[in-house]
Amino acid sequence: MGADLVKTIKRTGNNPAKDSDLNTLGLSTAAQWKNNPALTLAWITQAQHEANVQSFASTLSERLNTGSGRMEITGKLAALDKDMDLGISNVKNYLAYKYGKSAAPTYYPQFGIERSGKRLVLPADRNKRAAALPLIIQAIATHGFTEELYGQQFWQTTSDNYLELMQQASAIDGEVSVKVGNKNDLRLTIKKTHNALINLLKANYPDSYNTLLRNWGFQKEKY
Repeated sequence: MGADLVKTIKRTGNNPAKDSDLNTLGLSTAAQWKNNPALTLAWITQAQHEANVQSFASTLSERLNTGSGRMEITGKLAALDKDMDLGISNVKNYLAYKYGKSAAPTYYPQFGIERSGKRLVLPADRNKRAAALPLIIQAIATHGFTEELYGQQFWQTTSDNYLELMQQASAIDGEVSVKVGNKNDLRLTIKKTHNALINLLKANYPDSYNTLLRNWGFQKEKY
């Protein structure tokens, strides 16, 4: 048979890819196993499997609740980024007015301004941008721009708000990371349990296991 005639057969796994679907399947298998106490596995009990499924559901909910606040913080940081870009643009005008257009760029590094392609701007990376804020505050005072519209008060307030939001974002990211790790560990255990239960049903009901698999919630058996 020619290579162009060989068909690729797509296999459908026993466990769904989506976490929400796996949770639904887990609830079904836990309930069915509870109704069939004669079926046992040496390494895990029905009660342990049910507890894993419940923990999985709780972890999913907690992760979503924790992560939901991240979008608000991201939006606030983006708004401050725009304010800072506008502010540094005005600072560059202050420098040009005080020292002349040709000399102004020599002072940019003191304000944390760096080259990005053909432009001289604040760093796009937020960690670098946060690190530049103390430089800007100091340079504003050094060059006598304290009382300007984008002077000391603007940059100090912006710095305080930006750093606070960065800390909040970091804390949320850390919490989400832990919950994702817990979720993934539970997912692996639940999948392993389901695969074992499929083999258990095959061994005990060789003539009717296909029907039983559907009753237990498995939509497609893996061959």
